Amino acid sequence: LFRSPKQLHPHSWPVPRVAATAMFFRSPLLLRDKSKRLAVQLVSSVQTGFRYWTEKSPLKKDTRIALRKYDPIVNRHVMFYEAALSKPVKRIRRPRPLAWARWTGRNIQDLVKNVARKHEKLGYF
Repeated sequence: LFRSPKQLHPHSWPVPRVAATAMFFRSPLLLRDKSKRLAVQLVSSVQTGFRYWTEKSPLKKDTRIALRKYDPIVNRHVMFYEAALSKPVKRIRRPRPLAWARWTGRNIQDLVKNVARKHEKLGYF
């Protein structure tokens, strides 16, 4: 094979994209789907525990989906109904007292007293 000097130059070699790709997909924000469609879970009416996942339009979020689909556990087509998805519980995040005192300047005297007391007790900050 004949290669030109430009092709043999080390800076022209293909760069492995593994590290850049791995770093790109570590962010949960970038992994999130940008679609406005809502993910719904369809549960078998025969109560076999078999489920399908699908999407529906956000305009139809008030109506429940009912589809006739194949259930491999009973080996036949049955009705599947949309199951309600539980949303994760969000915890209320309160600011830490030390940071809150620094930001607002309120109750700073109490903070100074606590630090002085700790210094007297331990001998260092």
